[in-house]
Amino acid sequence: MFALPGCKQGLFKKHNSEGTIEYKVAVMDSNNPMAKFAPDKMLVKFKNNLSYAQLIAGMGLFETDFVNDEPNHKIIQMVRLLNKKVFYIADTNAVNKELKASPKLVFTPSSDTKVIAGFKCKKIGVAYADNKFPPFDLYYTEDIKLDNPNWATPFRDINGVLMGYRISRYGFYLECTATKVSMDDAIDDKQFQIPPEYKKISKEQIDELYKSFQ
Repeated sequence: MFALPGCKQGLFKKHNSEGTIEYKVAVMDSNNPMAKFAPDKMLVKFKNNLSYAQLIAGMGLFETDFVNDEPNHKIIQMVRLLNKKVFYIADTNAVNKELKASPKLVFTPSSDTKVIAGFKCKKIGVAYADNKFPPFDLYYTEDIKLDNPNWATPFRDINGVLMGYRISRYGFYLECTATKVSMDDAIDDKQFQIPPEYKKISKEQIDELYKSFQ
């Protein structure tokens, strides 16, 4: 266990539950012909145990946003492709069904820590049971206060905010690394609401939309 000079851990209060995290996003399978259209950053805002993640890809033509509503156990997925704006809501059953179909992950605990974006993070080794992707080190912090932040992800057993990890999504294998955390600005509640111009569609329809982009 260690702490480095400049670590913000001692500057932030333990009950921090509102703020913004910026992530650098890199495509790990660089041979993917669509790699140049993948997002290169992600913005996550959180408040009152709600979180909102935004990724913009395709040189600004494609945007996908996720609202993690842990108190009500649902995920809102919003997609903007050119002028088309749609959303899909997944409840607990839908989330569990998707996770059950995902590749099985094997976690190896570690006592190692690392400072990322000013926060002390714990390390966990992650491997794919089917060896589809190489193993990697995942880092998470317990100093940002969100309950069950990963409940709808393959990392649902990790009770901390992910600061460095890899994930396969919609044809891309991505590495996400936090670069900046801000607790200074108040987050507007509207950030977690569905804009009125978005139209509700099914899971099958939203999957087809992603395929059309690829």
